[in-house]
Amino acid sequence: MTVSRMLRSVLMMAPALIAALGIAAAPAAAGRPAAGPGTPVLHFNADGSTSIEGTIESGRPVHIDFDPARLPDCRGTDEYGDSWGISVHYRIDGGEVRAYPVTERVTADGRDSTIRGLATLHLRPDTRHLQMWFVAEDRAGCHEEDTDHGATYRFDIAQPPVLARATYHADWSETLTGTLRKGGALVINYDPARLPQCRTTYRGYPAWGIAAFYRFDGGPVQSTTVNQGAEVIPVRIDIPANAQKIETWFAISNYHAQCSAYDSDYGRNYTFSIN
Repeated sequence: MTVSRMLRSVLMMAPALIAALGIAAAPAAAGRPAAGPGTPVLHFNADGSTSIEGTIESGRPVHIDFDPARLPDCRGTDEYGDSWGISVHYRIDGGEVRAYPVTERVTADGRDSTIRGLATLHLRPDTRHLQMWFVAEDRAGCHEEDTDHGATYRFDIAQPPVLARATYHADWSETLTGTLRKGGALVINYDPARLPQCRTTYRGYPAWGIAAFYRFDGGPVQSTTVNQGAEVIPVRIDIPANAQKIETWFAISNYHAQCSAYDSDYGRNYTFSIN
């Protein structure tokens, strides 16, 4: 599929599918998460400037806040409302080009309109360089790009220490390498073959998502996404300085198909001691 065809398909995705792909909507969108506290944000401002809020680190998500005023030309409409959208195209460490929306179509009074949102990219624990540019298109064939004058936007990724790695294998075994220490970090590698349910697609794209749930010492449950589209990626969890143990479990969900399934060691959860 060409980048142009891929973008057209992405722009037409339903809100439920966008959520499954790890795209966080604008705070005003009901039922969707806003930018989490402490998560770094790359701001692409209307005046053409860029700024970084926080520190971009490997193994952690980064929010992309792109002002549509930077790409003002493609604003086609049809009988249903706005028929345009903007997508971020990016490479991690010079790899495959991927694209996700930074605008979202919502329906009000029977018509669609396009709003600004936050796109969330989940970085692998070994990510060192992030390269991105932005593309706007509409159904009339208009095409416009923001590429930093052809150079593309490039960011170096900080490398916090990783002390332990938990791997959840397809054969239902689990291994822990390294030592879990207070104030350290845990990287989770999850094989999606453990949760084969709910794998339907919507308009050619995966309509499912896998989340890792965890808590320390029986405290509040936290979660993080472990897939970006059909790709399941390692995730990093920071360990509090006073934690004694961590429990983990996993779930796959498909809002479009109203389907969900869990991997929780038969309700016992996967528990590791922290030194």
